[in-house]
Amino acid sequence: MMDASIKTDKIRMLEDFFNDLSLVDQKKIFMAGFRKAAKPLLSAARLAAPYKTGRTKKSFGTIAVPQDIAIIVGSKLSGANKGWTTHFIESGTKERFRKTKGNAPTGKVAGTHFFENAYNATESQIFDNIENEWLKEIDRFIIKINRRLK
Repeated sequence: MMDASIKTDKIRMLEDFFNDLSLVDQKKIFMAGFRKAAKPLLSAARLAAPYKTGRTKKSFGTIAVPQDIAIIVGSKLSGANKGWTTHFIESGTKERFRKTKGNAPTGKVAGTHFFENAYNATESQIFDNIENEWLKEIDRFIIKINRRLK
């Protein structure tokens, strides 16, 4: 039988350091870690997104949730077509009709579920990366503070 031991002293030191930080600094570290952990999902979604004009693929990103330590991952279009409109492509729509011209049909969008499929394919990778990215961000924060103090 093989004996294995893991030293976790450095991880505990990082956790203690993190707990002593202000809430603002803690949020910055978490947000950076979450964003880096979500990169595989964004890459998979870009590869699977339907291509018509390319705007959908370019619109994927993360947005910080105000007053919370969380991010939203998805499509963020700006400009004249502002809003989260990729859900029409993801989930589809039912048959739609005009309110004028005798209820003429305008068609429906068939859902492709590309984002859900990308999430299902990368879910375990994301959750495996969150802790590692969090620890890396704490380490980067320490290096940044040390540079300021020199």
